[in-house]
Amino acid sequence: MSNAMFNRKYSFHSSFIQRIPVPARSQSLRIALKFLLLLALLSFLLATAASATTYTVKAGGGGDFTTIQACATAMANGDTCTVFVGTYNEHVTVTAGGVASYKTLTVNPDDPVNVLDFTINSHVKINGFHITNPTSPNSSDCLTINANSTDFFITNNTFYACGFHAMIFEPSSGTSTGHGFVQGNTLSYSCSTSAAPNVCGGMQLYGSYHLIENNDISHVSDGFSNFDGDHNVIRNNTMHDTNTSDCGSNSSNCHIDFLETEPSVPPSIPSQFNVIEGNTELNNLGSDGHAWLAQSDGCNNQCHNLIIRFNIGAHVGSGGILDDNAGNSTLPGYSYVKSYNNTCIDYNSYNIPPINNQLYGGTNGFTHNSTNGAEINDLFYYPESLTDFNPYATDPSTVGTFSVGHNLAFCTGSPCNIHGKVYSSGNFTDDPGNIKADPLLVNYAGNNFHLSAGSPAIGAGTSLTTAVGSGSSSTSLTVADAAYFQDGYGIAGVQPDWIRVGASTTVQISSIDYSANVITLANAVSWNNSDPIYLYKNSTGTQVLFRSAPDLGALPF
Repeated sequence: MSNAMFNRKYSFHSSFIQRIPVPARSQSLRIALKFLLLLALLSFLLATAASATTYTVKAGGGGDFTTIQACATAMANGDTCTVFVGTYNEHVTVTAGGVASYKTLTVNPDDPVNVLDFTINSHVKINGFHITNPTSPNSSDCLTINANSTDFFITNNTFYACGFHAMIFEPSSGTSTGHGFVQGNTLSYSCSTSAAPNVCGGMQLYGSYHLIENNDISHVSDGFSNFDGDHNVIRNNTMHDTNTSDCGSNSSNCHIDFLETEPSVPPSIPSQFNVIEGNTELNNLGSDGHAWLAQSDGCNNQCHNLIIRFNIGAHVGSGGILDDNAGNSTLPGYSYVKSYNNTCIDYNSYNIPPINNQLYGGTNGFTHNSTNGAEINDLFYYPESLTDFNPYATDPSTVGTFSVGHNLAFCTGSPCNIHGKVYSSGNFTDDPGNIKADPLLVNYAGNNFHLSAGSPAIGAGTSLTTAVGSGSSSTSLTVADAAYFQDGYGIAGVQPDWIRVGASTTVQISSIDYSANVITLANAVSWNNSDPIYLYKNSTGTQVLFRSAPDLGALPF
């Protein structure tokens, strides 16, 4: 509506109000009526300008469109395409939406909707689809997020029998995408089908400030392959039932990792300040089944700060954390990898079941100049005999900066000869606070790895770092090592950590200066020099500390 039209309409209604036969003493009422009319007209104009359209897509007709692409092409910023039941043999491309004005493609509730693949850009939401191409599963990626895209949501989709490089793929190494949300999806049999498995990776991600959570991943060659980027949070995902028997030409060497981060910088983005929290890995079988790969042989001294905490892993063929330099003894390593409160169950034997086929001599390794690593409050359980084994180990290039203590390890058989931080040397209990005892898991066979009452792991943990200097009603806390904590990274849905300072003071973190080891607190508190610092709540705001000292492992009693 033009200003002239608005003025004419307002003048008409104003003159109409003037003719209302009210007493002079009701002049205030007349003014109020004018004001209310003006507000109504302005509200109408604003609502009209901000209106969005919801289109329907029905393959058999009766909707606004019969194809998803036609609807996607017609969309304006803020519009929604609701897709009804059907199989849509389409390669759908969605152009960018606007800030706070997404282009949304979603499935009509409870309708099965199949589509071959998507290519999307910034400010786009994809929700609820079965993305699958079983007749040609290795022909294109299931979902491509174009370079430089930001602020996208991939939620509640099922990815099966599609892929090329990976099931969710952000191309262009070195080109940052960011602030993406990948939540509640199911991924399996990338690049192949369950009838003829020849799998590739689950998610291939480049970029920064992603939240990847609550996804279910199985039958892939890596859960997260080529994970290059910074300030990402990967939490509460489950990877299960991966096996080298599913691998083939699409899998390269099928070195199955839950998460592989080994960037070549440049052109890739360095791996820095990432959090791996609360994930579960079950049945990663075969001689090359691993959990967390942090390698910096191509990182140009730019890979550092990785938090691995409160994860559960069981029945994994080979290693847990591989923090190294791919065997290169001269280049800088991947530094400040902090492992704490993880539960590691038989990370060792590749043909589970049965056990009793020890493959390698250790679970977690911090080697090849990967300095300032940590192994604190972790729990290791091996239902077998071990003759010469390290639950975790260092080498001469890393042992001097390695923080360790208050871990539990147990073998059910005899002998149970396990070592501490020095590879193949000494006793596990040589490291401070370590316990060699049965953790009394609730039900190993049933994959219930909670602690039973009376477990020696209850309350046996320790703090992560300590305060440097005292503070009185202050928000600036200097600590010996701030790398154990995260400050939310500005990601929606990620809460900055809460910490406990000393015996009882709990406070949320506002920001962290990692180079100075200074934590800015959300509100002022007081502390003494050398007070212990614990994690109190994690990135979801969930409390993880319930007694004077932490329990060991990922599942507090």
